[in-house]
Amino acid sequence: MAVAKNTSLSRKALVLHAFETQAAYVPDMRAELEPAGTDWISAQTFFSDDEAMDEFLAFEQSRYARTDLKTAGAFLINDYAYIFAATTVPLFVGFGLVPELSPASVALSFYTKKQLHHGKIYRSRRAHMRFDEAGIRHGRLDDPADGDLYRIGIENHFCLVVDRVHAKTKLSRAALWRLVGDAIAQLFLDAGLRFDAVEAAKAAAMRILKTPGSPLANRELHYFDVTQCDRQGKAIRETFRQRGGCCRFYLVEGGTCCSTCVLKSPQDRNEELQLAMRQNLSVG
Repeated sequence: MAVAKNTSLSRKALVLHAFETQAAYVPDMRAELEPAGTDWISAQTFFSDDEAMDEFLAFEQSRYARTDLKTAGAFLINDYAYIFAATTVPLFVGFGLVPELSPASVALSFYTKKQLHHGKIYRSRRAHMRFDEAGIRHGRLDDPADGDLYRIGIENHFCLVVDRVHAKTKLSRAALWRLVGDAIAQLFLDAGLRFDAVEAAKAAAMRILKTPGSPLANRELHYFDVTQCDRQGKAIRETFRQRGGCCRFYLVEGGTCCSTCVLKSPQDRNEELQLAMRQNLSVG
């Protein structure tokens, strides 16, 4: 649902509708407006706390054997950037809303999610995020100025996070910022599909993530299409996000490079994606 389709709603009603829609879309990482309770902590307080940071990194190291500290740092920023993107990108793509995103203004409620996959239980760190309703700005997905506002919010939020993860793990700031950009780009693609605004979402993401001088900007991150024919010979096109960073999962025991890893050649990447598409389409 694009902003232009909600002009009949009051600003208050639009905000409530947007947050309800995001919660239904990503229920395990909700954007919330209710006052923060005792199980909430500001992002500023959490990422400034050595004990909290050490526990988060230890959790990441416990998930897979042979996870070194730099890889744990990559996992941490990957997980947290996904949480941030899942809560904020749908609000912007679907409704043009940009909350106040400074670490002191955002509250977090962390928990551990367990999922059964191929007979094994995998754990991941998840969180809901609370925003100050008074700090929400109303804009449009296709307005570059509103995209700049969101980008500045991302940068302000993650400056602290990136600095703290870098200090703890010595993984370079550039590598960490690339992983933040990867998460933001993926959620723009996903939310664009959700709100029937794929091209506008992709264009906005590239404006935001390719801004000269921004720590989010890198040459490798982009979107690309892969085409595969189904069993009736109809060409099926799917859009993917090419990562600009590497999450280092290939370094852990049993790990591999992800499907759009920056370390893969475009030819190998596309061949693997086409194989996966053929399997999904039941094409031999």
